[in-house]
Amino acid sequence: MRLKDAVDLSGPLEIIVVEDHDLVREELVDFLQSPGVTVRGADDSNALEVLLKQRHADVLIVDLNLPVEDGLSICRRMRQSFPEMGLVMLTARILSTDRAAGYQNGADVYLTKPANLDELEAAVANLARRIRRRVANGLQLDIPKHQLTLPSGTVVNLTLLESRLLYELASAPERMLSTAVLIQRLCPSRDASRLAENLPVTISRLRQKMASDYVGSDVIKAVRGFGYKLTVATTIRA
Repeated sequence: MRLKDAVDLSGPLEIIVVEDHDLVREELVDFLQSPGVTVRGADDSNALEVLLKQRHADVLIVDLNLPVEDGLSICRRMRQSFPEMGLVMLTARILSTDRAAGYQNGADVYLTKPANLDELEAAVANLARRIRRRVANGLQLDIPKHQLTLPSGTVVNLTLLESRLLYELASAPERMLSTAVLIQRLCPSRDASRLAENLPVTISRLRQKMASDYVGSDVIKAVRGFGYKLTVATTIRA
């Protein structure tokens, strides 16, 4: 399957390539970039974190030998924080023990260098299709339109605050944030007391808007003594 076919079936795709060799990273980014596919590059885990804060990723392509944090650690952390994310390990390590370690640490696909670009594209396309199938019963958040599509196909209009709140939760590790961090991201100004008072009301209103598809289900769960967790997989269109 080509990436174009995966996009036609599943919608826009976000990919991040984590590779510290500039030429290799640029080659992969250029090759995978196509209509409906956005590919960004990072040279280490710090740059990756910056990109993830800007926008989510559907698929991560990770080298194993990286500065700051190695690929195994990145895969393990991403699998814990973003269970729906597709993880492709692309490395020069060819031993069966290395391959086993990659899968044990969360990789969906393990490919060896030098990269066969057609094989990489096919692997990413198939992985993207499987990911979208897994989240088919989840939510689709359209940031520009401030709309939320429920699994039934019902489209719900959101306020700007509701849209931003869902985005912050959906983008957070394990889709969970403390109340303090959530308020700080929604209202960076010093005077956030009014938002803090109204936050439970805003969340209650969001639950009501999703109630037709999630009767009896706590889609946005209050975590006692901490904050809130979004319990449903969410696809973000930024």
